[in-house]
Amino acid sequence: MNILALGAHPDDIEILCAGTLALYAQQGHRVTMAVFTCGDMGDLAVPPAELARVRRSESEASAAILGARLLWPAVMDEHVFPNETQRRIMIDLLREADPDVILTHSPADYHPDHRYVSQLVFDAYFQKGLPHIPHQQQPACRFAGTQIYYMDTIAGIGFTPTEYVDITPVAEIKRRMLRCHESQFRAVSELAQRDLEQLADIQSRFRGLAGGCAHAEAFTRLETWQRGLSRRLLP
Repeated sequence: MNILALGAHPDDIEILCAGTLALYAQQGHRVTMAVFTCGDMGDLAVPPAELARVRRSESEASAAILGARLLWPAVMDEHVFPNETQRRIMIDLLREADPDVILTHSPADYHPDHRYVSQLVFDAYFQKGLPHIPHQQQPACRFAGTQIYYMDTIAGIGFTPTEYVDITPVAEIKRRMLRCHESQFRAVSELAQRDLEQLADIQSRFRGLAGGCAHAEAFTRLETWQRGLSRRLLP
């Protein structure tokens, strides 16, 4: 299968679904990691252009651990909006990945970039398969059948999982991927007074408590027409 993880910022994927991606990769599936913004606004001191270069390099290193492809639309950080321009970007991104499974943000997460990425994925879902939409750069891919799973929210606030993935065997791979984002550790410490690795570890242990294992990642499946709901596609 083609697996697409689509996060708003560098490090979102690693925090919320890197373990699940590692399991998919071990099973031989094709994994694509797409980071919608370039993360250029996420530091109090580093200039945006320099920060964007750093964040891309860190994301490339993380994706390389899984042998995953990285897609980098480079939308400005903190400036995701469900408008026509960004929908066209999302349509082309989905077409390039041609996914069987999409892992993306919950529409109820804390950050507007997270929420609007989620909305753009939903809004672009059918357009990815329609060949006559003007001004798109990528050819249309499969029209329907792709399953969308919403990732946990940061800290699990307001999120009731319906699916759990036991990531205990790949927990160290998840940590290695997250550690690639060295610039994020300083920024999260300064902006949120949190240790990024500790945050992700607590979250996976907490979800593991409900999931019946040591470490888990939590999801809900988007249940709507033409999503192939008769099958579970999570590992």
